[in-house]
Formats: sequence, structure tokens, C-alpha cells
Amino acid sequence: MNRLITTRFALSVLLAGTALTALLPAQAQPMMGEMGMQHDEGRMHERMVKHWEKRQAELKAKLHLAGAQEPAWMAFVQSMKVPANRLVHPIDREALAKLSTPERMDKMNALHEVNLATMQAHVKQRTEATRTFYNQLSVEQQKVFDAETLPEHSRWKSKAN
Repeated sequence: MNRLITTRFALSVLLAGTALTALLPAQAQPMMGEMGMQHDEGRMHERMVKHWEKRQAELKAKLHLAGAQEPAWMAFVQSMKVPANRLVHPIDREALAKLSTPERMDKMNALHEVNLATMQAHVKQRTEATRTFYNQLSVEQQKVFDAETLPEHSRWKSKAN
């Protein structure tokens, strides 16, 4: 079983490396967004932040927090904000282009490991912050929190039924 998993992982890395190598020249072009317009990461981030803030305000209103719960809410909101610096380290395409395929795969794998560790640490921090806040809520508030924090597709599904 372990051998099968290792083989699949190795094939996945090889396939990803091959795909990345094939895409490197194509990535020289600027990314295009909807309707052929250039992708504006800053504007997209701003829209996401506004959406997040709106959802947080709606959640807070539905929870009917007591004054004693306010500090826990503020700590929760602060800990859930997206960090200012990127979680994922970008790929230096010029440096990769100078490497041989095995070296490039090793470099990409190492970068993947760093990115994965960074993202896992971020998820653990957010999970702990959520647990801390959740424990400050009453049973009724926990039910509201549970319903409101379902992934959006789950809420859509339950509304359709």
C-alpha cells in the first residue's frame, strides 16, 4: 500500500513538473480575467475583504453577543483576517528555467513543502481561534454559529431543499 502511494505521489510530481515546464512560456503573458480584462489582484483582494467584513457583520448580528463576549469576538475577527503577506511563496520562473528537470522538480517540491507547512500553520491558528471563540458562546449561539459558518455551497443546498 505504501509503495502504491509513493508511486502515485512520484508520478503526480513528475506530471506537475512536466505541466509546469510546458506552461512556463505561456505564463510570460499577463493573466487575463473575465471578459479578457487583465487580472487585478488588488481589486479582487479588496472585494474579498469587503465580502468577508459583510459576512462577519451579519454573523455578529445573528449571534446577539453579550457585552462580556465582545473581547472574544474582536480577538476572533482579528485572528481570522487574511495576513498582509502572502501565505504562498511565488515561483521564480527565471531561476527554474536555468535548472535541469530533476533539479527543477526538487526545487518545486521543496517550495511546495514550505508552502504546505505555512498554510497548515495558518489553518491551525484559525482553528484554534475559532475554538476559543466558540467556547465563549451559549448553546443557542453555538447553533447559530454552526449554521452560519457552513461552507456556502452547503447553505445553498439546504435552502434549495
